[in-house]
Amino acid sequence: MEASPMSLFEKFIKESYGSQYVIPVYQRNYTWKKNKQVKQLVYDIERILKGETERHFLGTIVYIIVNTDFIVRERAVVDGQQRLITMFLIAYALRNIAKSKGNIELADIITSSYLENANNDKYKYRLQPSVSDDDAYSYITADKISEFSGHSLIMDSYNYLYKVLGEMAEEYTLEKVINAVRKLYIVRIELDNTDNAQQIFESINSKGEQLNPADLIRNYVMMNRQNDEQEKIYSDYWGKLENIFPESKKMTEFFRFYLAAKTYILSSEKELYEVFKQFWRDNAGETEYLRILQDLLNYAKHFETIYLQNGDDYNGVLTDFRKLQSLMPAPFVMRILELKRVNKLTSTQVEEIFRILNTYLVRRYITGLNTNAISKFFPGYLKNVENQVKNEGNYNKFVDICKYYLINENKGKAAFMPDDTQIYTYLQTANAYALSNIRWVLDKIETYKNPVSIILDDLNIEHIMPQKINSYWKNITGLDEDEYTNVVNRLGNLTLAAVGDNSKMSNNDFDYKKSILQETKHLKMNEKILQKDCWTVEDIDNRTKELTDKFIQIFPYIKTDYDVSRQDKNRHISLRAKGISAEGYLNEDNSLVVYAGSQIKYNVLPTSETLQDKREDFIEQEILEFKDSGVQFAQNYTFNSPSTATDFILGGSNNGWLYWKDNNGVYINESLRKQKKEI
Repeated sequence: MEASPMSLFEKFIKESYGSQYVIPVYQRNYTWKKNKQVKQLVYDIERILKGETERHFLGTIVYIIVNTDFIVRERAVVDGQQRLITMFLIAYALRNIAKSKGNIELADIITSSYLENANNDKYKYRLQPSVSDDDAYSYITADKISEFSGHSLIMDSYNYLYKVLGEMAEEYTLEKVINAVRKLYIVRIELDNTDNAQQIFESINSKGEQLNPADLIRNYVMMNRQNDEQEKIYSDYWGKLENIFPESKKMTEFFRFYLAAKTYILSSEKELYEVFKQFWRDNAGETEYLRILQDLLNYAKHFETIYLQNGDDYNGVLTDFRKLQSLMPAPFVMRILELKRVNKLTSTQVEEIFRILNTYLVRRYITGLNTNAISKFFPGYLKNVENQVKNEGNYNKFVDICKYYLINENKGKAAFMPDDTQIYTYLQTANAYALSNIRWVLDKIETYKNPVSIILDDLNIEHIMPQKINSYWKNITGLDEDEYTNVVNRLGNLTLAAVGDNSKMSNNDFDYKKSILQETKHLKMNEKILQKDCWTVEDIDNRTKELTDKFIQIFPYIKTDYDVSRQDKNRHISLRAKGISAEGYLNEDNSLVVYAGSQIKYNVLPTSETLQDKREDFIEQEILEFKDSGVQFAQNYTFNSPSTATDFILGGSNNGWLYWKDNNGVYINESLRKQKKEI
C-alpha cells in the first residue's frame, strides 16, 4: 500500500496518462446532487479564488491496479468514486467553456492533459464510470450533451458545473478558475496484490458514510473479479435485480427474505451482510457464483410476481394476497413459486396455498391480533414443511402439510389462527373501523357470490350511525358519549358509500342518510339498511352478526386430516425447569429445533463462552427478544444437540437429554435416545 497527498487535478489525473480509472460495477451509482455535494464543492473552489484558503482537502481516493501492460494501466477505484467522477465532470465543463469562448488551444490542452489517452480503443478515456452511469457520461465525453434525454445525476451535475464555472470564468477568468481547481487535494492510496481490497473497503465503509447491505453484497460478489467479468455479472444478473428493486433499501429487504428462505432464519438488517457472506461461503460462492446469482434472480422474479405486479394466474387469490399487504410470508411464498417453477408444485396447489395464507392472515387481522407474533414465524414454518415433505418423499401432500403446520401445530401458540367462536366473540364489540384491511374485508363481503360486477374504487367506508354523537342520535340510542363511541365503530355500523356521499351524510339523521344511500342501493350490503325505518344499537348488533357470518363463509376455518406419524409427533418435545418453558422438535440426527416463544434464563450465563457470545449475537440479530415475561426466541432456531440447546436456554452446563420430555411426558433420554440406539 502506498499513500501520498497530491493535487487531484494536477497530479492524480494529469500524471495518470496512459491509465484508466475504472469505477467497478459493484460500486454505488453516482449519488452526488447538484444542490448539495456539488454545490458545496463549487463553494470550496470559490473560496480558493477569493483567497480565503490556499487549498482544499477533498478526502481519499483508493484504487488498485488490476490490469497492466506496456501501454495502459487499469486502476479499479475502491473508494472515492463520487469525488473522482465529479472532478472529471469539472474538467469536461472547463473544456467546453474554453470551446465556447473560442479558446480551442486551451480546450485541447485540457483534453490531452486530463481527459483522454492516445489510445483509440476502450482505454481512450481516463475515466470509465460504472455500467449504469455510463450512458449519460458517454454523451458528455462525445460532446453531445444536447442530445441526451432522460434523468441522470451525472448529467444534472455536469450542467450545473458548466453553468456556475462559466459564471466564475466571467468574473475571475477561466485560467484563474483552472488554477483554483488545481488546488483541490486528495490523499491517494494505491493498493497492490498483497493488500486485501475487500477488507480495506469494509474498513473504509465502517468509518464513513454507511453503505446499505445490498450495496455491500454487490461489492462482495464482484470486487475480486476482472472488470469484464464484473460487467457480465452486472448485465446478466445484478442489473436485472436493480430493475426489479431500483431502490437499494428495497433490494436489502429482498435479501433478508431470500436468505430467510435459504437459512430458515430472518436476519436483522444490521446482520444481513455477515449472514450473506457466510451463506456465500457455505455454498461455494467463489466457484458456484453463477448458480447462486441465477437463484437470486429467480427468487427476485418471484418476489416481483407476488408483490410488485398486477397479474394473477391463480383465480384472484394472488390479488387478494397483495391486498393484505403482508411481507411476513415473503420467504415462504417465494419458495412456493420456485417449487412451481421447477415443476414440483402444480398451479392448483399454489392457488390453494395462497388461499390458505389469505384465510390465515385475514382471520388474524380481523381479530386484531398483534402481527409481531408472526413477524418471524414463516422461515421456521417453511423449514417444518420442507422437512415433512422429505419424510413423505414427494409433493403430493404438500398442501395438507402446509395446513397442518400452519393450523394444527399452532393451536395454543402465539401464531394460532382464530376459530369461528373467537371471531364471533371479538367482533361483537370490537372497533372494526380500526382493524387492518377492514376496507378490503367489506369489499370481499360485497362481492361474495354477487353475479353483478361492482366498481369499488369510488367507494369509501361510511358509518351509518355517525361517529360524532348529536341530540338526534343520543335520543335514538340512549347512550352517553363513551358508550356511543364503543358502538359506532362496530362492524355492523360500517358500510360502503360513494366518496362524495360520505361527506354529505355527515352526522345527519337516519332518514337523510338513507336518502343519500339511495345512490348506492345497488350494493347488497345496503339493501337491508334502506328497508329500515330507524337505526338502533340492536340493528348494529344484528348486522354485526350477519356480516361476521358472511366473513366466515368467505374465509372458513381451515381443517386437515393430515397428521405426522406417531414417532414424528413424539419428537415434539418440551422443557420445564427453573421457571423456564421451552418447546422444540428433536430431529433424527439429534439436532433440536427450539420454537419461537421459548423462554431462556437470561440472568444465568452458559458455561461455554461460545454460547455466551451467541446469546449476545442473537439479541443483535433479533433471534432473541425482550418481552414482559423475560427473554424469548423470536423465531425458530436449530441447535446441534439437546445439551447445547439446554445450556443456551438455562445457562450453566447441562445434560439436555435429562431435561426435555416427549409428548407422553417421558424424558427423551429414555424414549427418543434409547430408540435411536436400538435403530
